Amino acid sequence: MDGNRRWAKQHALETIFGHNNGVKALDRLLEVCPSLGIQTVTVYALSTENFVKRSEFEIINLVDVISNAALKYKEKLVGKNVRVKVLGEINKVPEKLKNSLLQLVDETKDCSKSLLQLCINYGGRNEIVRAVEKTIASGEAISEEAISRNLDSNLQPDLIIRPGGHKRLSNFLLWQSAYSELYFTDVLWPDFNENELIKALDYYNGQERKFGK
Repeated sequence: MDGNRRWAKQHALETIFGHNNGVKALDRLLEVCPSLGIQTVTVYALSTENFVKRSEFEIINLVDVISNAALKYKEKLVGKNVRVKVLGEINKVPEKLKNSLLQLVDETKDCSKSLLQLCINYGGRNEIVRAVEKTIASGEAISEEAISRNLDSNLQPDLIIRPGGHKRLSNFLLWQSAYSELYFTDVLWPDFNENELIKALDYYNGQERKFGK
């Protein structure tokens, strides 16, 4: 969900307003996904690099934004029968954020209509390393199948959408995206709406997927 900070700058607003409008963009899209046949959505909310490279002030703001969103939208997600799963090392995030996420996961655990995966303190390389470590610890032989089982999520996305103009994965779902279609747009995330999503789906539907064949 790239472009929140640039969106705020374009509108002469503080960064936190960009992040808050990014949450609203996600909420709008989750509303229309079921009608478009989308049952699983995975969003990159906070990377491992964010915790290291962004200022303490912005991290505090991001923690507040995500924690407040988890609490605000909890009942709505339950009402929409959406189960939430968190990818990443949430045990290493501030207590406020960890507790709000764990509560969200717990209260949506019985939902079954669709799945929302939140990548928090997540990095694709870090996930692969942890999966290998789990495989070794379990006594299994190293194999693609064993590593896949030990990932935070072994679901393979059909389509990865990156708004904001940059054409790279930035450490997102590196293992799972081996055969994903990639769609890039200059639209900043807070401005990404249903029409932009449909453009991405039209692109996806026009691709011939061969999976290495």
